[in-house]
Amino acid sequence: MAGRGRARGRSRGLVDQEITSPGGLASRNSDSDAEEVPNGQFHTEPLDVKNSTPDQPTLSLNDMKSILEDSRTYSDQNDVKRVLLCAKNFVRTEEDVRLLALIIYNKCLEDCSLAKRGSEMCDIMSCIEVGNVKFRNCLLNLVQADYKARKEIAVQNPQRFTCFLAFLCNIFGIMRTATDEVFKPLVNPIFDCFNLILNPNYIREDEESVEPRVADVENVNEDACEVFSQELQPIGKLLEENGEEQMQQLIDNIRTCIINSKSLPRVRCSLLEVIEAYARGWEPANNETTRFYCDMSVGLISGLVL
Repeated sequence: MAGRGRARGRSRGLVDQEITSPGGLASRNSDSDAEEVPNGQFHTEPLDVKNSTPDQPTLSLNDMKSILEDSRTYSDQNDVKRVLLCAKNFVRTEEDVRLLALIIYNKCLEDCSLAKRGSEMCDIMSCIEVGNVKFRNCLLNLVQADYKARKEIAVQNPQRFTCFLAFLCNIFGIMRTATDEVFKPLVNPIFDCFNLILNPNYIREDEESVEPRVADVENVNEDACEVFSQELQPIGKLLEENGEEQMQQLIDNIRTCIINSKSLPRVRCSLLEVIEAYARGWEPANNETTRFYCDMSVGLISGLVL
């Protein structure tokens, strides 16, 4: 799974495929085609949407769910602005805003490869607000809830935890506040999740806990560690600017994990790539370095390299 993710990420942009509408969107030709939505959430009155077109279809709840649950919607070739128009045409109530955030969030936590595109969609939808409910706040509340349960999720559902980490890193790298600043409250949660991958018993100094602070590098999840490497490198410089001490602690933990002879080869490979990125100031690697780590990762996964 992780190996395929790495290959997808590094081949991005090689294939140009034009997608003219969000995946799953089916235009309504008549009112009789629309499905009823319970609890009065669907309204037939037209919504005043800036820059919308006269032939923009009226969407039901099921229409919007179909769009957001279709992986084609998150394709790099798809236009997130078209998805935004669909979303604005759907949102009528405060509950609609919450549901919109929940559907996108849950979809991104199914597949790590959707994290970047999903974060771009969330960024452009952050302007959506109905009454006292803002899309951005709904999204951050969902993130906060999973962050609080991170240790349980990491043990019980490692795939969801890995996808959560990917999404967390991407919204930090992409979304901005109204004053064009990064979401600084996300800095500590990101570092906590990174350290939790390296050490399942990790706790911060300011956390009250009786758990032992003992490294357990034998149990480092290989796939999670590779996603760790992929997601940290693009935001490493931004993270370090907003958490220099936390970054130094993280790098020390990475060194410990690499040096420990019980660390798995794939784990050491992924973490060594992070150390090299840190040493060059988080600047992108040259083609030769990228090719080396990609080939080495494939070899380790296939068992050709020990």
